[in-house]
Amino acid sequence: MFPEPRFVTTNGVRLAVFEAKPKRRTKDVCVVLCHGFPELGYSWRHQLEPIAAAGFHVMAPDLRGYGQSGGPNDPQAYNMAEITKDVAGLIADTGYEKAVVVGHDFGGFVSWMMPFFQPQATAGVITLNTPFAYIPVNPEEMYLQYYGPRNYVAYFKTKQCEAELNADTARSFRFFMRRDTGQGTNLSRSGKHDPESMSFIHWLQDDESTWPGEVFLTPDELAYFADAFAKKGFGGGLNWYRSIVRNWEIQGEVFKGGKIPRQTLPALMVVARQDRICDISLSDNLLTHFDNLERRVIEDSGHWTQQEQPEETNRILVEWLGRWF
Repeated sequence: MFPEPRFVTTNGVRLAVFEAKPKRRTKDVCVVLCHGFPELGYSWRHQLEPIAAAGFHVMAPDLRGYGQSGGPNDPQAYNMAEITKDVAGLIADTGYEKAVVVGHDFGGFVSWMMPFFQPQATAGVITLNTPFAYIPVNPEEMYLQYYGPRNYVAYFKTKQCEAELNADTARSFRFFMRRDTGQGTNLSRSGKHDPESMSFIHWLQDDESTWPGEVFLTPDELAYFADAFAKKGFGGGLNWYRSIVRNWEIQGEVFKGGKIPRQTLPALMVVARQDRICDISLSDNLLTHFDNLERRVIEDSGHWTQQEQPEETNRILVEWLGRWF
């Protein structure tokens, strides 16, 4: 029952937007759901109707480079300055001045950066499974130092990785979209945020029978992702990683001297106990940036929180939205 998209042209890109609306407009803000990698607006299929039922006009776009949305060929154009402009344009097109921007994984970087890059369009921030999107050192050098040359960020930049992911998109999604059944998943087999886990992408080359955990998507859900990426390829999503250093440079211009302006708007961080890509400890510094911050922990979930535990995710999101807006 996922809706058909409407298309919005903003900031030079054409975005496919999947949405749900309340029966009548009662809220002054809308909600924008930003997916991560390798995902789509479809990743929020369980959240659209519950948030709309709570009175909010809610939108889940395929972000630039993904799915049915367009995107430039230049990898450097997939930076937060441009992507947050995309989201601000979508909010304006919908007839709202401001939105609560919700992000998961790389989409969480979008939500964290919205109040700094597009404050006029941002009423609040919710982030799932994403640490704050700024570090004071070159991120590629940091990943190399802490996690070694096989780390996933380094490999995501390569054409070899892109070709391997494109070769069999259904297999690629069976690799990523797994829940832990006791031996970890392909995102972490050690249960730690360590060099082995941060090099997880290389396990894609192993025999599928060696992959721990189980696929949590239904056959139809898996086919939706696989078909979309078979048509589009993984290149647009990987371009988000290829622009990581450019992001760091742009943030350095905004956060001069590493000074990050404190935010007074409401913020919510949702973390998952079994997620080692975004370990819970990586969100401990958020109180230094946001005055009105809350953190919620979902115990029985890995990295794909809103898909693995949709009911608990919806309960948290709707309760928080209702209190603040």
